[in-house]
Amino acid sequence: MEAHHFSVTAGSESLIFYAFSVTDANLIMADGKSLEGEGVHPDETVLPTAEDIAVGRDSVMARASELVGSKLDPVSAAKLFPFEGPKL
Repeated sequence: MEAHHFSVTAGSESLIFYAFSVTDANLIMADGKSLEGEGVHPDETVLPTAEDIAVGRDSVMARASELVGSKLDPVSAAKLFPFEGPKL
């Protein structure tokens, strides 16, 4: 579902901040069912191994590119979205 989010303030001396969302759209699939409460179930699950992460490979992105007809090796895939650790 899609909603519009509204942030509002009330009061003059002491402000009260509040927000609300109003749903205004619902995605209905070809079978007539809504995604609400169901979500999308993946056809296959692909997870990186600890070794992939340690040596900078993105086997998940490589598999995704393969599914859409592109050829991308895991090392090149990892360079597309490099990991940025927390800023200390």
